[in-house]
Amino acid sequence: MKAIRLGPVAVAALILGLVATSLAACGAGAAPSPTPGPTPTPGLTSTPRSTPTPIAVHVATPEEAAALVIASDPRFAGTIKLSPDIIGASRWWEAAALADGGFQIMLTIGWGDCPSGCIDRHSWVYRVTADGLVTLESETGDPMPAGSLPAG
Repeated sequence: MKAIRLGPVAVAALILGLVATSLAACGAGAAPSPTPGPTPTPGLTSTPRSTPTPIAVHVATPEEAAALVIASDPRFAGTIKLSPDIIGASRWWEAAALADGGFQIMLTIGWGDCPSGCIDRHSWVYRVTADGLVTLESETGDPMPAGSLPAG
C-alpha cells in the first residue's frame, strides 16, 4: 500500500485548488492564477538552516481528505465532489466518515458517454487518517485507457 503525508501548507493549497476546481465545474468562474514566489538573487548564498520540526496536520472535513487523495495521483486532477446537481462529470469523489476521525474517500474516473452516466469506470478507495496519512485500500473497475490524464 502507498501512504503519503503532506504538511499543512500543502493541505491548504490542495483544499483551495479543490474548491476552485469545484466552483469552475459548476460554472462559478475561473480560479485566480497563482502568483510566483520570490526568486533567489544571483551571487548571494544562503547559510544552511536546520530542518524545521514538522507541524501536525489535522484533517477535519471530507473536502480536506479528498484534497489529499487528489494530490496523490496526477490522474485525479480535476476531480469534483459527487453531487446530484452535476450531469456529465467524468471524475468525482465521495466520502464517508470513519469512527476513528478519518475518512474513506472513493474516487471514480469514468469515460465513454459520461453525459449519460459513463459507460466505463475505474474506482479507488482510500483511507485518510485524521493526521493526514493517505493509504490506498482497494482499486476496482475497467482498465484505465491510455492517455487517461486530464487535459491541462
